[in-house]
Amino acid sequence: MYSKKFRHLKTGNIYEMVRDDVINATNANSEQIMVLYKSNLHRGKLFVREKNEFYEKFKMI
Repeated sequence: MYSKKFRHLKTGNIYEMVRDDVINATNANSEQIMVLYKSNLHRGKLFVREKNEFYEKFKMI
């Protein structure tokens, strides 16, 4: 489990990374590596984003 916090570069919202080694199991993107992260603004809802895209759009704080 991670405890790294990231700021979304466009919105400025803060998110907490849960894991950065989640495997996408959908047929179209099988084995694509994803980041699982959550937001306190959204009552702890979980989000996923492709790993490279995550690191392009978020900065660790």
